[in-house]
Amino acid sequence: MTYLEGIFLAAIQGLTEFLPISSSAHLILFSEFMGSSQNLFYDISLHFGTLMAVCIYFRSDLIEIINSVIKHKSLSNNLLLRQLFISCIPTLFLGFILIDLIDGYLRTSTVIAATTIFFGFILFLATFNKSHKTHIEEITLRDALIIGLAQSLALIPGTSRSGITISAGLLLGLDSKTASKFSFLMAIPTIGAIASYQLLSTDIGFLIQYFQINLLGLIVSFVIAYATIDFFIRFINRIGFLPFILYRILLGTVLFSFIFS
Repeated sequence: MTYLEGIFLAAIQGLTEFLPISSSAHLILFSEFMGSSQNLFYDISLHFGTLMAVCIYFRSDLIEIINSVIKHKSLSNNLLLRQLFISCIPTLFLGFILIDLIDGYLRTSTVIAATTIFFGFILFLATFNKSHKTHIEEITLRDALIIGLAQSLALIPGTSRSGITISAGLLLGLDSKTASKFSFLMAIPTIGAIASYQLLSTDIGFLIQYFQINLLGLIVSFVIAYATIDFFIRFINRIGFLPFILYRILLGTVLFSFIFS
């Protein structure tokens, strides 16, 4: 992998991880287009870059959780912590069981094209649901579990973790900004667990051997992911989800045209 390819993939990861358009799909497609394989050790750097971005952006929420745990000397007292814990269980459990099936059979252009279009329509339908919950505190533990179950579908490339969790949130009555914020907060334990698993699954020597390109990937993915989160949270009520829905349908259609041409 050249430095230019590394920067490009890091930019794609940072931009698509938190937009409802699927980062895994874009990384797979662009890696195939450039003729380079996705290196596990480089994926670790990109995941840690986006993880740092979401942690720093929502640092006030994380500090509040930490202060609550220290004050009450309990992990179960803070509502947001309970919500995030419950919501990440389905994905981590199913991901551990199905990782070989997913890597072996679902990382294909056909699957990506189908899921890109299908879950784009799901997001489109979800936008018509009337919202009546405008704060994360209004999300019940049942809501968190349902959104967590929806997130597990993002194990299928092309689904989009943020896209399916935002869709679930909208269908449960959350407004756009609240659904988006909770989706991004859910990324903290999910991406953290994925990056940690990848770190334990690869030779640490590779990370050291390719330290410069890994550091570059981490920095680029961090900067772009942070800017993407900030833009999305600030302007989602203005721009809505239609641009992302249309992009998904267009991308899926183009992919199918290439597959069946």
